[in-house]
This record gives sequence, C-alpha cells and structure tokens, in this order.
Amino acid sequence: MVKIKFCGLKRLEEVRWAEELTADFVGFNLYPESPRCVSPAELKKLAGEVKTAKKVLVFVNSTLAEVARTVEKSSANGIQLHGDETPRFCSQVRVITGRPVIKAFRLATEKDLKLMEKYLDYVDYFLLDTKAECLYGGTGKSFPWGLAIKAKKFGKLIFLAGGLNCENVAEACQQVMPFAVDVAGGVEERAGVKSKTNMALFVQKVRSSDVL
Repeated sequence: MVKIKFCGLKRLEEVRWAEELTADFVGFNLYPESPRCVSPAELKKLAGEVKTAKKVLVFVNSTLAEVARTVEKSSANGIQLHGDETPRFCSQVRVITGRPVIKAFRLATEKDLKLMEKYLDYVDYFLLDTKAECLYGGTGKSFPWGLAIKAKKFGKLIFLAGGLNCENVAEACQQVMPFAVDVAGGVEERAGVKSKTNMALFVQKVRSSDVL
C-alpha cells in the first residue's frame, strides 16, 4: 500500500483532517521563503495536535544546530532535507538527532540521477521532486516519472513528489509504485491553504490505485 504524506500543513484543522484521513506522514515546512513556512511557536502547536501520523520537519540549507534544536522541541519522527545539503551533513543530522533522514532530489533529466549515488550510505529515504531554477520544490509541476522508476534501482524507499494532485496521483502510483506520495500545493485551494475536500479525494485516489 502506497503511503501518503501531506506536507506544508499550517493550520490546526489541516492536521486534524490529515489525521482523520489516516495520513501516514505530515510535513511541517521550516523554510522561510516558502508560503507554507511555520514559525517555531506554530510548529509546537501543530506538532502537538498530531496523534498517529509521523511528523516530518522540512529544512532547506539550515545549520546543523538549527535542525537539532527544532527536532528536539517538536518531537519530530523524521527530517526532510530539501536543499543542497551534502552527504556528510545528512549523516551528521542522522547521527545527532537519531531520526531517519529523507533527502530530496530535484529531477529533470537522467543526469540528475547520478548525484543520488553519493547519498546512498548517508540517508534513509529519497524524495523525488521537480527541478526548477531557483526553487526548492513547490513548483506545482511534475517531472518524467520514468526517472523515478530508474531511481528505485538505487534500493532506497522513494517518496514521490512534484506536481501530484487528485487528477494524476492514481496514475503516478500505478506507474512508479513508490513507497509514498507527497503532496502540498496539489490539495490546496490557494497557496498555503489546504482543502479538506481535496485532501480526502487525494487519499481516495491513492487508495483506489492500490487495488487496480
């Protein structure tokens, strides 16, 4: 069964909806330039609302101290590094926090797959997103899913992201068969504001793909 991660949650009701819909992961964005960024105070309230899903904190080029401090205060279950973090940095995060690390890679062509080899021994999961100049995710566009299929050959569990929505996620699941799908903007009514209707439909589409 493909797991589901709702990322970039900003409101308490969004966390409650994710829990009601039995999401496997909820992501909280700590990147200041993202419309989905939450403050430390907001994170504490949101994380405290999570009962069953695993809490993932999303960082972009943060310092090791920032990551460690934030993880400790939020009781996070995992860490997503979505910037230009090195293999060594990823390893340090994993050791210092004791949490599994999801490393994001932005893909456009087969050349982008080569970078992933350097991280095999230092992270726990790969997250595949769409490559766009000057953007660390949140493009709203998908990338060729054939690249995701090739990335699975590295042997890491894959979170598939990048432009997923209620219209295309079932096809994505069937083609790629990832460990999990990751959605933020694809279930929003406007930037940074999730729609319960869209979240529910997204879950329905993913679950229906499991039996096809």
